[in-house]
Amino acid sequence: MTAPLEVERRALREVWRRKKLFAAHLVGNAALLGGVYAWLGIAEANWLAVALSAALALLVVFGALWLHAAAWAAFYGVSPWEAWRRLPRVLPWAALAVAVVLGGLWLAGYAPRIAAWLASSLTLRLRLPVSPRQVDWVFPALWRGLGCVAVLILAPLASQAAGGGSARAALRLAARPRYWLACAVLVLAGLYLPGRLIHWVPAFESLSARAVSVAFRFGLAYALVVTAWLTLAAVIAQLAAEPVPRGDEDAKANA
Repeated sequence: MTAPLEVERRALREVWRRKKLFAAHLVGNAALLGGVYAWLGIAEANWLAVALSAALALLVVFGALWLHAAAWAAFYGVSPWEAWRRLPRVLPWAALAVAVVLGGLWLAGYAPRIAAWLASSLTLRLRLPVSPRQVDWVFPALWRGLGCVAVLILAPLASQAAGGGSARAALRLAARPRYWLACAVLVLAGLYLPGRLIHWVPAFESLSARAVSVAFRFGLAYALVVTAWLTLAAVIAQLAAEPVPRGDEDAKANA
């Protein structure tokens, strides 16, 4: 029986062993964010600006796709150049993940309307007054949770596509409770803790101390996000390399 958090510890050691990959993602993701910021600042006043905007957008998209596909592939022992050749297999799953995130952001704009409708429905059914403020947190929390689950279901599919595996193996992996336990730990370390760091404002009086605090907190939060992301990639590769649990084999045999 696997010890608690043993998979996460092995994956974290694997990430630490690949220091060049970790450094590439620290620098690469920062460069991609800078590219997005530069793209948003291009004023499309003439055809040259439009062409520059389109070229920069393509560079950011394919750069992000290759950088993250190379991370998936690295934990299967696949080189970055081979990962580039497998980008057409990774692209559909990456596009679905982006669509889920953008769809969630779009629907989040309707949260006040949904909260008002939900409060009205509960008031009618329960015969008790329920204000929109009382249920205002339900829809955003539920939608974020569903979006996070959808992206984490797509993660093994993208990982297997980059590593040369099959979609069936990825879905079997996504159905394992051990995978979701690892996801819970990594979401806590890679999303919740960075969010708390960013929103925590120490009571410093001097402007220089505040600037140092902001730089330190944002830098640490960024490093945690990158570490959690690479650890997730390593966890998926390690779980994929393990034999199918006996319970799954028995279920397959009975089917």
